[in-house]
Amino acid sequence: MNDTPDWLRPARAEFARLRPDAAQDAAVLAALTRQLHALHVAPPVDEHRWPRRLAWASGALGTTAALLLSALLLLDPPGPHATPLANAGSGFIPLVPEPEFRAALAAGRSAAVWLQPTELPRERLALLGLPFDAARADEFVRAELMLNPLGQVLAVRLLETHP
Repeated sequence: MNDTPDWLRPARAEFARLRPDAAQDAAVLAALTRQLHALHVAPPVDEHRWPRRLAWASGALGTTAALLLSALLLLDPPGPHATPLANAGSGFIPLVPEPEFRAALAAGRSAAVWLQPTELPRERLALLGLPFDAARADEFVRAELMLNPLGQVLAVRLLETHP
């Protein structure tokens, strides 16, 4: 104890007095070991549990896929069926349902319908159901947009598809 500073000697003596003996150490170790084993006891294995989980997961996956497919089918983007109206003679490809487009053309005689020149990315041609060259996707196509008085785009007319 000679190497201990004088001011630490009382604390060291008190610590030695409070230090547990070997029997107390063994009792604490045994109690901790029992608690550890109690925590690691595996629950009884239910052999029929994983097929049920697999069935639920498969059902959920199938339902999700069906909902996504239904949503895609309900979305009615302009495609191959969106061809210019023959009797309209305008060359516009409708972007709204045909009855709404025809109503806008009929109302166009009494209400304003605006034509807005624009340039569309060439990749948009595929969304319109038109031929599309992926090698030229970064190029633009001159077009006109038909807008109703509220600013809604009713139709598009391509002015040039080749540079």
